[in-house]
Amino acid sequence: MKTITLYLAVTGTTYFDQLDRFQGWSGTPLTAAGQQTSQTVGQRLATIKFDTAFASDTSRGTQTARAILAAQANSVEIQTKSALRSPFYGGFEGIERSAVWSGFATKLGYPTVAAFEADQTPTEIQNLIHDHDVDSLAESGDEFWQRYQKGLAQVAATTPDHGRALVIVDAVILRRLRFDITGQTATSEQVAPGTVTVVDQAGDKFTLR
Repeated sequence: MKTITLYLAVTGTTYFDQLDRFQGWSGTPLTAAGQQTSQTVGQRLATIKFDTAFASDTSRGTQTARAILAAQANSVEIQTKSALRSPFYGGFEGIERSAVWSGFATKLGYPTVAAFEADQTPTEIQNLIHDHDVDSLAESGDEFWQRYQKGLAQVAATTPDHGRALVIVDAVILRRLRFDITGQTATSEQVAPGTVTVVDQAGDKFTLR
């Protein structure tokens, strides 16, 4: 059974992050602070020899990957995969997130946005976006995760046995992976840009370090 280690690094801050807007398949470049954060992550990981490196084909994904790998003595080529994109939010792309969450909380009878977020699994929150997208373009929770798992399968297939893979992720993806591994809901968890989480993968089993 092949065993690999995934270094999941959250993208640096973008302008959509700064403006609190949904960014799934769309988005904006890293801010100066986001670029600096990614460079700092690269310095922290400089002694880790990566066998492969992956990012989505979004600008924030590739920019973060380049900044991290720039600190490597012998950098590997970045492999961009559309399957590694964040969920597609359809008509919600670019819309202010806090206003959407507030509307959902009120409609569903929650006293606060925090109470609403704490009560939703990652799949449930994506299904709400899918069900309320007037353009009928947003992915459902299952559609997103099935697609993303195909991306992870490409990572596993390309990385050698006992190898290390750098995978650039958005915060929403890291929360979903943590939920799948631990079973603990973390929809409202604040994941800082540049957060690095190490996961061991043996076949189809993921273990959080």
